[in-house]
Amino acid sequence: MGKTAREILIREAEEKDVSAIYDIGCLCFSDAWRRETVHHDLMENEHSFYLVAEEDGLITGYGCFWFIADEGQLVNIGVRPCCRRQGIGRMLLQKGIEEALGRGMQTMFLEVRVSNLSAQKMYETFGFKNLGLRKKVYELPIEDGYVMERAL
Repeated sequence: MGKTAREILIREAEEKDVSAIYDIGCLCFSDAWRRETVHHDLMENEHSFYLVAEEDGLITGYGCFWFIADEGQLVNIGVRPCCRRQGIGRMLLQKGIEEALGRGMQTMFLEVRVSNLSAQKMYETFGFKNLGLRKKVYELPIEDGYVMERAL
């Protein structure tokens, strides 16, 4: 028998996923949110929408989006280092864009570190355009960020 394709499930996050989201955030971001902040944003923020990527019961990545009025914002996408370069970030972003469209969003914004070239390239393949530079918006290390936008 041949090897079957990997099955990665993209689903809306639940309270039980908070620890995995927090852990992935710590692996991916030097300025990761505290566990309590993740929990509050997921469970209490009426504007937030979280997705997780799950494979064989393991959460391999997550995406956090905010939807306010007619604008969506990609807050962050994190993928476990051992699972990168496998299309998980792309799947999360695609599902987030689909959710934004379903909610009637007109545009989607994001901010990305100037040094994060791989993320910038991915966003460009989804039609995001660079709007400009925000100085010193990131910490640990202090770094500039690009603001990117895509019409939906």
